[in-house]
Amino acid sequence: MEHRFQSSRFTRGNVVFPTTMVVTDRHVRRIKPSFVGRIEESISLRQVSSVTINQGAVFADVTIHSSGGTDPLRSHGHTNADAKRLKDLIEELQTNILTAGVADLSGLRACPRCAETIKAAAQVCRHCGSDIPVELTEEMPAEADDAPAQAPETSAISARDGNPKDWSWS
Repeated sequence: MEHRFQSSRFTRGNVVFPTTMVVTDRHVRRIKPSFVGRIEESISLRQVSSVTINQGAVFADVTIHSSGGTDPLRSHGHTNADAKRLKDLIEELQTNILTAGVADLSGLRACPRCAETIKAAAQVCRHCGSDIPVELTEEMPAEADDAPAQAPETSAISARDGNPKDWSWS
């Protein structure tokens, strides 16, 4: 998951090479390209202490402060809406880190018994040890309910008649 916020070319210092702010589930990066390369600075998402937005009529200046003793990331020329989305995204990811321990909650869900966060594909909760019931979703095909169930005798007979799907070790 990577979110990119590029500054406008109509602002000072961004006419030829606009600054880009990149937010991932682990860090925030400021990328400033130039003729011979680029300058890239990053701050771990866990060390971001605050995000300051100085809004103008159209464009905003964004400053991301660090609690780790590094210089803040400064970028100017973002639209006011992009600056607000950038701040909201960083705050949402920090909230997820505080509550669940990870920033990206897309592959996680709560255990129905103990309410701890577990992987979506988990069959047993790692916290309380309870079995997780398989949840039916609307994506299941409707034909599966209408199909007639095969009798158990038929499958047993086909297995005895030498069906290659019979995996017995005797």
